[in-house]
Amino acid sequence: MNNKKYKLFVFDFDGTLGDTGECVVASFQGALEQNQLQQASREEIIHRMGLSLPQVFKSLTKEAYDDETYDKLVTDYRSLYRTYLTEKTKSFPGVKETLKYIKEMGALCSIATSKKTEFAELSCKYLGLDPFIDLYIGDDKVKNKKPDPEMLHNTLEHFGSITVDEAVMIGDATTDIIMGKALGMDTIAVTWGAHSRDALLESEPTYIVSQANDLKVFV
Repeated sequence: MNNKKYKLFVFDFDGTLGDTGECVVASFQGALEQNQLQQASREEIIHRMGLSLPQVFKSLTKEAYDDETYDKLVTDYRSLYRTYLTEKTKSFPGVKETLKYIKEMGALCSIATSKKTEFAELSCKYLGLDPFIDLYIGDDKVKNKKPDPEMLHNTLEHFGSITVDEAVMIGDATTDIIMGKALGMDTIAVTWGAHSRDALLESEPTYIVSQANDLKVFV
């Protein structure tokens, strides 16, 4: 592996830093149930992690509904997510230690997530990751959702002095890899989240790793 060094590590949250699968599934299923819509399986939901909430709901419902219905589903999801957060959220093995190491080595860490920024911050505070995160950008802070690279463009703009060649996008979903590539940013796919190794390889990441500690060689 060519151990290129980076000054900025941009992380997805769900499935990359936070093991939120059960929290996400329970919140989607609860929102569908509250609105008396056809239920979705855990597998259907996990496969769509990385997309925005409206995109997921629109792909899960068997027929099209009006915007008001999808707005209500998203509102109900967020209410349920807040309820389930502390019960069903944990960090993946080695994540906290790796973020701490990256910061100690003088690099920056930021988050680019399809979550609402507020929930990314709440989750990181609960998991003890917040001290190592320099910037949060959720999909409420951009007009164009993943895999559009607006989040990454805004991240680089925020830090100013860091170029696209000095940053790397890290995620567990093909949307994360596609987003990074769209901006010409190197990407690292992680295999412990939503998408399989084979699916991630099809998106052609710069690197692929199987545990959080493997990221230390890039700083």
